[in-house]
Amino acid sequence: MKKRMTVAVALLLVLVLLCGCGIPGGSLGSKLGDKLAELVQSTNEHNPDGLKFSDMHYTRPDLDKLSADVAAVEEALENGMKLKDVEELLDVCMDGYDEFSTMYSLANIYNCKDLRDEYYAAEYEWISTENSTVSQLFDEMYYACAGSALGAELEEDYFWEGFCEDYADPDDSYYNDESVALMQRESELISRYREIVADPVIEWKGEEVAFYELLEELSDYSDVQGYYDYLGALMTYYETYNEPLAEVYIDLMRVHEDMAKAMGFSTAEEMEFVFGFDRDYTPEDAAVFIDDVKTYLVPISIWAEERGLSYNITYSPLSAEDLYPALRGVAENIGHGCTEAFSFMDKYELCDYEPSVYKANTSFQTYLSMYDAPFVFLNPEGTTRDLVTFVHEFGHFTDSYTNFDAAETIDLAEVYSQALEFLSLSHMDGLLPASDVDALRTGKMLDALDTFIQQASFADFESKAHAIGPDELTAEKLNELALQATKDFGYCPEGFEEFMQYFWMDITHLFEYPFYVISYPVSLDVAMQVYVLETAEAGKGLDKYFEMMPRDYDTFMETVTGNGLQSPFAAGGLASIAQVIADTIGYPEPIAQAA
Repeated sequence: MKKRMTVAVALLLVLVLLCGCGIPGGSLGSKLGDKLAELVQSTNEHNPDGLKFSDMHYTRPDLDKLSADVAAVEEALENGMKLKDVEELLDVCMDGYDEFSTMYSLANIYNCKDLRDEYYAAEYEWISTENSTVSQLFDEMYYACAGSALGAELEEDYFWEGFCEDYADPDDSYYNDESVALMQRESELISRYREIVADPVIEWKGEEVAFYELLEELSDYSDVQGYYDYLGALMTYYETYNEPLAEVYIDLMRVHEDMAKAMGFSTAEEMEFVFGFDRDYTPEDAAVFIDDVKTYLVPISIWAEERGLSYNITYSPLSAEDLYPALRGVAENIGHGCTEAFSFMDKYELCDYEPSVYKANTSFQTYLSMYDAPFVFLNPEGTTRDLVTFVHEFGHFTDSYTNFDAAETIDLAEVYSQALEFLSLSHMDGLLPASDVDALRTGKMLDALDTFIQQASFADFESKAHAIGPDELTAEKLNELALQATKDFGYCPEGFEEFMQYFWMDITHLFEYPFYVISYPVSLDVAMQVYVLETAEAGKGLDKYFEMMPRDYDTFMETVTGNGLQSPFAAGGLASIAQVIADTIGYPEPIAQAA
C-alpha cells in the first residue's frame, strides 16, 4: 500500500520538480542579460582566484557606487571623451554588474539552503527587489552608448554586431518607472511566498506542529492507520494554506498582467515568452504542443497507470555520501567535457547536495559571475533517483562551464540537462547494482512520459488561470482548474480528487518563474531525439550532445535545426517521440501519425 500511495500522491508533494531547473542569478532581462553574457564569455577564466565556495562570501552590493559608475560613463559620452577612456569606464560598470549578479546568486543559494534563516531571507528579498533597478540602470546606459557619437565605434570595438540597432530608440525599452515598480512588487510577493512555505505550522491532534517535521515522521508508516495519518497531515496543510497561497498567487498574477501592459505586451504570457525567456516560439505554438501531448501521450500514460507500471519500480536508498561518488563515476564514464566540469566542481566544492526538510522545494544550477563558476543546488530524496536529478543539474553545470554561462533560452538550457539524463543511463554500469540501473532506465522512460504529461498540464493550468484573470480568480477557482487539469491529462487517481485539486500549491515555478514549465516538455522532445541517436548507434547521441554544446549566442530553434534535429513543433514530431516511449514500455497500439 505504501508504494502505491507514494506514487499516487507524488505529484502533490513536488518537493523536487520532476526535471529540476537551471535558475539564473541576477538578471537584466533577456536582451540585456544575454548580450552581457555573450560579450564577456570569450575572455573569461574559470575561478581565476582559485576560491572554494565556502570562501565566496556574500556582501550586500554598493548600489550607490554602481549608480555613480554608470553616471560616469554617461557623463564621459556627453563630454566627448575618447573611446579608450569610455571603454575603461564601461569595464568598471561590467565588473560592478558581475558583483551584483554574483551576490544575487549567493543570497538565493543561502536562502534556499535554509528558508528559516531570517538574514538571508531579508537579503534575498532586498537584492531581488533591487534587481529591477539595476536592470533599468544598465538599460539606460546602453541606450546612451548606442545614441552617442561613439556608438558605431563602441559597437565595433566593445559590444556586438547590431548593438546600435538593438538600442536605437529609448522608447523601446521595457524598463520604465511603472514596470520597475511592478518588478519590485513581484520580488516582495515572492519573498512572501517563500516565507509561507519556509516553515508551515498546522494544527495536529490539538497541537500546533511544524508540518515538515511531522510529515517526515509520518512518512515512515507501516500500517493502515499510519497511512491515513500521513494523508491527514497532507490534507490539513493544504486546507490551512490554500487561501494564503492563493492570495499570493493571484496578487502575483495581477502584478504580471499590469507589468505586461506597462511594457507594451497584450498579456503576461506574451511578456514572459518574449521578455522573460526570449523564446523563438509563441504561446500559440505552445498551445498546439500541449494539445499534441493530450493526443499522443495521454492514452499511453493512462494505459501505463492502469497496469501499475510505475508501482513496480523500486528505487533503492542512496545516501548523500554515496550520491556524490556516483555522479563522479558517471562524469568519468561519459568523458568529453563532463570530466573536466566535474573536476572543477569537485575542486572548488561548487554544489550542495545535503538533505534537509528546510531546504527550498527545488533543485537548480546557478552561475557565480565574479568567479565564472557554476553552482548546483540539490534537494535529495534519499534514493537512487537522486542520481538522475543530480545528472540533470550537472548537465546545466557542464553547459555553463563549457560556455561561461553563454546566453541562451531556458528551453535550450533544458535540452542539455535532460539529454544528459538519458545519456547517463548508458554509463552507470558498475556504479550501482545492475538492478538499480535497470530500474532507473525503466523509470526514466516513465518519468519522461510523466514530464510530458504533468508539465504540459501545469502549463495548461497556468495559461487558463491567466486567461480568467486575477479579478475573477479565487482559491476555489484555482482548485477547480487544477483538478480539471489532472483529469484532462489523465492522472487523477480515483479517490484522490480531493488531493489533486491542490497540486498548484506545490509548484514553485508557478509562483517564482511564471510560464517556465512549458520549457520542460518542449526541450524534452529534443533531448529524446538525442537519446534516439544514442540507442541507434552507441556514441552517436553523445557526440551530437557535445557537438551542440560549444556555441555563440544562438536561439533555441537555431541550435536544434542547425544541428540536424527536428523542431518540437513539426507536424507529427511528437507522435514519433510517443512511439519511442510506447515501444520501450510495451504499449501495444501504434501511434497514429498526424495527417
